[in-house]
Amino acid sequence: PAEPEDSPKTAPRPEKKTEQQRRREKEARALVRERPGDGGGVGVLPPVCGGPDRGCCPQAARQRREKAARCRRQELFRLRSLRRQVKRWEGELLRRRQARLAKRRAKDALPRRLGRLKYEDPSLEVQLSDELAESLRTLKPEGSVLRDRFKSLQKRSLIEPRERAKFKRRYRLKYVEKRAFREVT
Repeated sequence: PAEPEDSPKTAPRPEKKTEQQRRREKEARALVRERPGDGGGVGVLPPVCGGPDRGCCPQAARQRREKAARCRRQELFRLRSLRRQVKRWEGELLRRRQARLAKRRAKDALPRRLGRLKYEDPSLEVQLSDELAESLRTLKPEGSVLRDRFKSLQKRSLIEPRERAKFKRRYRLKYVEKRAFREVT
C-alpha cells in the first residue's frame, strides 16, 4: 500500500515569528485599515503605488520618518549606556596595565636565576644587647666583607648563587700509632 505523493504526512509549518516581526505586521495592518477612501479598508494598495517600502506614498514617507526618529531616540539612550560601558572597559584596561607594570617592576627588582639555585638574602647578623660594647670604639665588627661582596655580586646577577663545596676525601684516613706516642701511654 503506497501512499499518494500529493498528500504529505505533515504540512510544512511556517517559521516562528519574532516579537518584532509580529509588531511590524500589526502596524502595517493598522496603517492599511486607517487609509481613507479605500472602500471599507480592505487592505489592498492601489496598483500605482509600489508599496510602503518604495516611498511613493506619503504614508510610507511618514512611517519612515517616524521610524528614523524612534531609532535616533533609542540610539541616544543607548549612547549613554555605551559611554558608561566604554568608560568601565577603559578603567579595567588601565587597572590591568598598571598591575602588569607593577608585577614587571617587582620581577625586575629580583635577581635573575642564573644557575640551578635561587638567590637567598643573607641573614642579618646582629649582636644582642649584652654582647654590645659600651662605646663604638671598642665595638667589634660582625660578618665578613668578602662574604658581603660575594652576596652582592649574586644579588646583581653577576655570578650565580652557589652552595659551599663539600670537601670529600678520596681515601679513608689511616690511623697509625707512632712509637713516641706508644711509649707515653
